[in-house]
Amino acid sequence: MLKSIIGPVFYRVSYQSLVFITGLFVARIAGPELFGIISLMIVNTAVFIILTDFGTGAAVIWHGAGNEIQPARLFSFAASSGAVQLFLFLAVEFVVIKISGRTLLTQQRFNSSYFFDEIIYFLGLVLAEKYTSLFYGRGNAALANRTFSTITAFFLIIFILVYARVIKGVHALDLFCSMFLALGVGEAIVFHVWIQRISFLKPAAEELKSLMSFSVIVFVANIIQFLAYRLDFWLIDHYYTAADVGIYAQSNRFAQLIWLLPIIISALLPPLMRGENSSFDDEAFLQLLRILNFITVVIVVSVIVIAIAFYHWFFQNEYSRGLSALLLMLPGYFLFATATLLAAWFSVKRLLKINLIGSCLCFVVILAADLILIPRNSLDGAGLANTIAYSITTLYFILQFRRHKSVAMKELFLCKKEDIIVIKRLIS
Repeated sequence: MLKSIIGPVFYRVSYQSLVFITGLFVARIAGPELFGIISLMIVNTAVFIILTDFGTGAAVIWHGAGNEIQPARLFSFAASSGAVQLFLFLAVEFVVIKISGRTLLTQQRFNSSYFFDEIIYFLGLVLAEKYTSLFYGRGNAALANRTFSTITAFFLIIFILVYARVIKGVHALDLFCSMFLALGVGEAIVFHVWIQRISFLKPAAEELKSLMSFSVIVFVANIIQFLAYRLDFWLIDHYYTAADVGIYAQSNRFAQLIWLLPIIISALLPPLMRGENSSFDDEAFLQLLRILNFITVVIVVSVIVIAIAFYHWFFQNEYSRGLSALLLMLPGYFLFATATLLAAWFSVKRLLKINLIGSCLCFVVILAADLILIPRNSLDGAGLANTIAYSITTLYFILQFRRHKSVAMKELFLCKKEDIIVIKRLIS
C-alpha cells in the first residue's frame, strides 16, 4: 500500500502546499476586496467547468485505469470535451457581457483586463483538468504533480518578490490567472513529450456509451456537491460585501487543508484498485481509511495553530474576523474527510447512485442551514452550516458503506497494531 500511494501523494501534497502558500500571498497582496473578487471568479469558474465537463474527467480516469479503451481514443474524447467547454464559455461570456455589461466569472463591470484574465484562467483550468485526468488514467499521477509543483514554485517566487516590492506594477489578478494558464500548458507539454504523442482516434460506439453513462451520474453528483460546497460564498456576497467574501474565502482555504490528503488519495484510488495485478483490496482500503483519520486529527490541530499565527502576524486586521468561522467549520471538515474516501470507494465499485444521494442530502441540508444562519450570523453562520451539513452527510456514507461491507464502526476509525506500524514507517 505504501509503495502504491506514497510517491503520488507526496508530489500532490507538495503541489497543493505550494498553491496554498501562493494563495496566502495573493490574499495579502490583493487585500480583502480584490481577493473576494478572485474568490468569486474561482467559484464561478468551477461551477461552469463542472456544468460543461459533464463528468468526463472522472470517466477518463476510471476507463483509463482499467485499460478498457485505447489511449488515443481516450485522448480524443478528453480533447473534444475540452473544446466544447471552451466554446460554451466564450459563447456564454459574450452573452452575459452583452446583456448585463458585466463579465461572467468575476461579475465586474466589463473592461478588457477582466475579460482577458477570465479567458486565460478558464483555458488554463480546462487544460489542467483534462491532462490531469489523462495522467491519472495512465497511472502517472506523480509526474503530473511534479510538473505542477515546479511551475507553482516558480510563480510563488514571483509573488514573494511582488510582496517584497522587488517587482512592482504587477496586478495580482493578472499574475494569478497567468499561473493557471502556465500550469495547463506545462502539463500538456510534459504529457505529449514523455507519455503519449498527439494522436486522435474516435472512440467506438460502445466505448462512447460506457464513457457517457459513467459521466452522467458523476456529473449530477459533482454539480450538486459543488453547489453545497460553495453556496455560502454566493449568499455572503448577496447579503454582505466582496470584502466579506474575501475574509470568508481565506478562512475556508485554511479549513480545506484538512481535505488535502483525502482528495488526493480519492483521486488515486481508481488507478490503484482497478489497475492490472492490483493488490489494493478492501482490507487495504480500510487500513488506509483508519490511518487517514489518525493523520487528519494531527492536521486539524496544525491548521488551528497555523491559522492563528497568520491571522496575527501576516494578514491585514480585517481578515481576523474569519477566525471564528474557521473554528466553527473545522469539525464538519474533519468528519467529511472520511466521507471523501468512502465516496471514492463507491465510485470504484460503480455504486454511483449512493454518491448522488449523498450529494443531494448534503446540498439540501447546507441550503437550509445557510439560509437560516448566514443572514443572522454572517460568516460564523456559514461556518456552523458547514459542520451541520458535512456531519449528516458523513453519517449517511458510513451507514451505506457498512451496509455493503458489514464492518463495525471501530474498523473505520480506531487504529490497529498493524496500522501503527504503517504510521511509524511513514514517519521514518
